[in-house]
Amino acid sequence: MLAVPQREAHALLPDGALEDPDRLLRIGTAPILNLHVIYDRTVLRRPFFAAIGSPVQWVFDRTDASGLRDAPGAGDSQYLAVSQSAAYDDIDRPVAELRARYLPELERLLPVARGARVRDFFVTRERTATFAPVPGVGRLRPSAPTDAPGLYLAGAWTATGWPATMEGAVRSGLSAARAALTDPGSVFGGGARPRAASGGTSQR
Repeated sequence: MLAVPQREAHALLPDGALEDPDRLLRIGTAPILNLHVIYDRTVLRRPFFAAIGSPVQWVFDRTDASGLRDAPGAGDSQYLAVSQSAAYDDIDRPVAELRARYLPELERLLPVARGARVRDFFVTRERTATFAPVPGVGRLRPSAPTDAPGLYLAGAWTATGWPATMEGAVRSGLSAARAALTDPGSVFGGGARPRAASGGTSQR
C-alpha cells in the first residue's frame, strides 16, 4: 500500500502503475493555519465550536489534550486552537498581523475573553495540508487499485467520494485494504502464496 501525498506518490510509482500518472501533479494543495491562544482563564465552556459570519472557522479547547491543565503554574488557563482551512490569504501573514486580526474576533465570539489576558499566542502553518477540492479534481483522483501487481493507493486525495477530511483518509485506507483482500492475484486475496520451505515451515 502506498499511502503518501499525491506528489510523493507520483515520484514513487513504478512505470505503468497508472494511466497518465502526471495527473497526480495536477491535484493541487490547500494550506491549513492553526492559531494557538492561551488565556489566563476559561473563556470557552464547550469542547469546540464553528463560527458563522466570521473569519474564524473552528475553535477547539486543547487544554486537556495539551497537558496544560496539569502544568505547574497553569492555574485556570485555557488553551484554544483556531483551525483555518484553505487559509490562502493568511498562511504567510506575520504572527503580529494574525494576532491583531483574530484576537478581537475571538473576543467578539467569546465575550468572556474580553477581560482575559493572553498568556501566549503562536502559529503553526501547514502549507500543503490537504489536496485542493476544486472543480474538476474528481477526474484526477485515482482509485485504490493500480496496474502494478500488489500496489494499492491510499490517501484522502484518492477517489473516496469525500473531500479532504480525516474521514476521507480512513475511507481510502479501507478501500485499499478491501482491494488487496479481494484481488485474486495478491497474496492476501487467495492468489500467490509464500512457498513452503523444506521441513514444512513457511519462508519469512
